[in-house]
Amino acid sequence: MIKTGHYLDLKYGRDTLQGWYLCDEEGEEVLLPNKYCDPNAKEGDDITVFIYRDSEDRIIATTREPKIELYRFAPLEVVASTPIGAFLDWGLEKDLFVPFKEQYSRLRPGDTAVVFLYRDEKTDRLLASARISKWLNHVEVPLAPNTAVEALIFESNERGYKVIVNQKHQGMIYKNEVYQPLFVGDTVTGYVRLVRENGLIDVSIQPLGRGKVKGNTDIILDALKEMEGFLELNDKSTPEDIKIQLNMSKKAFKEAIGKLYKERKIKIVENGIQAI
Repeated sequence: MIKTGHYLDLKYGRDTLQGWYLCDEEGEEVLLPNKYCDPNAKEGDDITVFIYRDSEDRIIATTREPKIELYRFAPLEVVASTPIGAFLDWGLEKDLFVPFKEQYSRLRPGDTAVVFLYRDEKTDRLLASARISKWLNHVEVPLAPNTAVEALIFESNERGYKVIVNQKHQGMIYKNEVYQPLFVGDTVTGYVRLVRENGLIDVSIQPLGRGKVKGNTDIILDALKEMEGFLELNDKSTPEDIKIQLNMSKKAFKEAIGKLYKERKIKIVENGIQAI
């Protein structure tokens, strides 16, 4: 069955003035407009297309790839705002609509909005929702501490950054643990610190425990290579200088250089550290 929101493998069926009608194994047809047709196509040739509704509400096929997949989250640019909702650029000719009821606050042109793509089963229309939490699983969170996860930032507040974890769960990265610029729409690798009783996840952007030290030591060794074996940083450097150069806290830096010193990979001199 040909439904919106899916990639389908279809066959060229019949050629018309508007384009080719593609067909599936059951003989159901959908129009592929001329602009997307292979000029050398023949009846029976295979093609992969995405199905959606055009500006006239007709189901059509396209060879263009949308920037978001059905039942997944992605950051998209807001291109227009109206009293009934906003429109997003998702890579197709017809912009993606976000109803006003699916917004926590009004989306404005130029904003980057993280949204969820869903299909309204009554109308078969593809719509976006910026009300992220309602689409996430807060019950079953089978993630152990220190598990590496994909974290998509969808909101920033005074405490930190709300994130979508592995496209399924909700988490938080706390600002006092962040030593690099982060923005709504960014995707970062994170590590599970704690899964709370309400299903929310505390996420660190640094590996925990020994893994954290190992990650920081690698960062320092890479920096030493780039600086020809010497960094003008040591345990007397200010937290601001360490953050600017290495994107880590002073505590993490001291732990890492202590480990490297014990492993005889660096020596600590008066005005910095030097690779051995």
